[in-house]
Amino acid sequence: MIGYDLVTHQTPKAGLKVNAVLVHEGVDIDRQIYFAFILDRNHQKPAIVASTEGGVEIEEVAKTNPGAIIVEPIEIETGLTRDQARKVAKQLKFNENQIEDAADQMLNMYKMFTSLDATQVEINPWATDPKGLIWCVDAKINIDDNAKFRQQELVNLKKTSVASEDIDANEEKALDVGLNYVALDGNIGCIVNGAGLAMATMDVVKLHGASPANFLDVGGGASLEQVKAAFEIINDHPSVKTILIN
Repeated sequence: MIGYDLVTHQTPKAGLKVNAVLVHEGVDIDRQIYFAFILDRNHQKPAIVASTEGGVEIEEVAKTNPGAIIVEPIEIETGLTRDQARKVAKQLKFNENQIEDAADQMLNMYKMFTSLDATQVEINPWATDPKGLIWCVDAKINIDDNAKFRQQELVNLKKTSVASEDIDANEEKALDVGLNYVALDGNIGCIVNGAGLAMATMDVVKLHGASPANFLDVGGGASLEQVKAAFEIINDHPSVKTILIN
């Protein structure tokens, strides 16, 4: 696999080059569970989102069987309590011999969620084996961009790890000056005031048969330094032929 391009529904069309392979101990999966900590906008606090229907996209479960999804809000002041963890473990149908282990894993995951300034910690599947052991088989962790100044170890790890995808230097530059920038493969550079207008501008470009080279939102209160950086970033894009300012 190393050296080849991996193409999945989560990669760009051309795929991503495989630089490293993680070899994990095999798990004989008996039951698959979905489990995640998120920042829940509805409750305005952290929450557990879980389901006994793991191993598939949670969005599909929400469409086909919304009643199978458990949502447990967490008070910010107290954090996740052991009683809450036990309650969720029972809802996820862990047996009596597994409940304390499941609760311990939840409490440890919540510590990670808060200490890493995460916006999401997702385990899918959270699995049991025929011996009754509980495994975190696959995981996804998202870190709040606004908290990366506190998480420099993770930022540096992403930059230096052989397992990380290539990082666009201009995306790093944009992040450093507070701009929202994503490089695309078109040839019309876009500098726009506001994320919604930026998306609409890109749609208009596509509507007229052209292709945007980027998404770049300078925001309503952009400084001279940010606007200057925006032009430098767009000019540095190898495919840009012209710049549209909206």
